[in-house]
Amino acid sequence: MTMRTFALLSAVGLAATTATAQTEIFFPEYEFNNAVMSAVRPDGTNRRQLFALPAAQWLPIGLTYRPSSGRLIWVDSASGSEVVSATTSGAGLTTLRTFAGFGKGASLDAQGRIFFAADTRIHRVNADGSGLVTLFTSAGQFPVHPPRVDAVNGHLYFGDDGRIVRTDLNGQNLKVITNAVSQARAITLDIARRHIYWADVDTISDHIARSNLDGSDFTIIADNSISVVQSGGINDVLADLASGRLYYADDLSDTIWAMDLDGSNKSLLVTSARSPVGIALSTGEPQQALNDCNNNGIHDDIDIANGAPDCDNNGVPDSCQTNPCPTLDLLIDQGSNAIATDGRALGTESQWQIFQPFDVPAEGWTIGAIGIDGYTVNYHDGSGFIARVYPDNGTFTRPDESQVLATSDPFNLRFNTFRVNWVYSPLRVTLPEGRFWIRLEGVDPQAFFASVNKGFSGLQSFSRGVSGTFTAPTSPIALRLIRGEPICPADFDNDGFVDFFDFDAFAACFEGSACPQGRSADFDGDGFIDFFDFDAFVAAFESGC
Repeated sequence: MTMRTFALLSAVGLAATTATAQTEIFFPEYEFNNAVMSAVRPDGTNRRQLFALPAAQWLPIGLTYRPSSGRLIWVDSASGSEVVSATTSGAGLTTLRTFAGFGKGASLDAQGRIFFAADTRIHRVNADGSGLVTLFTSAGQFPVHPPRVDAVNGHLYFGDDGRIVRTDLNGQNLKVITNAVSQARAITLDIARRHIYWADVDTISDHIARSNLDGSDFTIIADNSISVVQSGGINDVLADLASGRLYYADDLSDTIWAMDLDGSNKSLLVTSARSPVGIALSTGEPQQALNDCNNNGIHDDIDIANGAPDCDNNGVPDSCQTNPCPTLDLLIDQGSNAIATDGRALGTESQWQIFQPFDVPAEGWTIGAIGIDGYTVNYHDGSGFIARVYPDNGTFTRPDESQVLATSDPFNLRFNTFRVNWVYSPLRVTLPEGRFWIRLEGVDPQAFFASVNKGFSGLQSFSRGVSGTFTAPTSPIALRLIRGEPICPADFDNDGFVDFFDFDAFAACFEGSACPQGRSADFDGDGFIDFFDFDAFVAAFESGC
């Protein structure tokens, strides 16, 4: 551990001890003509009303706090939109700025400048409300969502038309973090861990998700989606980096929740008779670490400006990404017709399965991964879907579903109709010449619901629901099969290692127990299971592959 890392960890630990004792959570609660500003400790104790808001300012949306001035700042959109400020006692309540459109959110930079959203625009004003500037105007038809400022690194993050983007504090140098969201209503950051969190909320979603700053490693942290009927309720999310806790407000259930940054240890902090619509910490905007992924003491933006490769233009040097701009060795690429509105349903209501045939040429293929494009309708329990590989049943019209040759890891399609968002999962199998079939199905088909896009090429696909009847063949699906490294025959249990677990797995298979997927006791492939197979496996095992 370097001295720099030790010092950082020590500082974080000290800050956590201090912050736990001192920090309060401020939150506005709206009710028609009867809104209030309130506070609570991070453990849910000492809940109190700070002050009542004027009857005409009953719709506060979003909140921030500036410790240096002792003032809360929020946007009210009850009748017209305005930036409002007051002390924590309600003294000096002042309208700093009125503006056009429906306003949402407030976040501050180091100068106290206030950033907020209005309709399809992101605005900024000075700390006193002067100097209104439009930083961004969406090219889409949907409103942009409240911005989050990273004052240390001079960045602004916000949701825009099915994506999350980042700009400089002047609105320049736009970078797309991810194209695969529905509506990112609120964003919070943990630059030290290179994480971005967001509340994805609309008529089909209501969850908090996390990814890396390059959009990779998508994870659902908290999910209310299964209960969504007309709209989601999560309206703000905020990371308290000093304590390692995440807070979010839900104005459908009228609650505020706390949990660890990984989603564990979730607890209810507030149940309200009104609706909480924002969260701020008494310590102010969370202070981020320097955006320096390679720990060379130089801001990533400067590294890139000085020539560090950033092939995907996401603001993260390629050297910090596991596989930036990967070149896929595609065995099959059927394309994705994302603009088509009649993709193939997967999961509920009829618990649809999708069957896609494909032909392997004479030289055979080793497949390492599968890619599917489409969009989720609702993440529900988050268990996603899987792909299985079957041989043909000899008719070239149906799979032999009694033989599972390989199964993918569970994976999830992302949000966003009309955009291409391929998702991938490991699928390791070596196939000889012939026809084979991919079967897609929900892990929990009664909960999972998605649509797989049509492809532009490939054999026609089928569907089958709970009735057991296959549909007529129709368009191919958006499918990619990626070449994998040759599979070691001696790795009989498919765990990536050649060890005595493989010996045990082969012996069990040879003796008639269940064989691992894609494996057979006919090890030498001569059509017979005999001691020649045992000898062939031992030879492969002793050679290491």
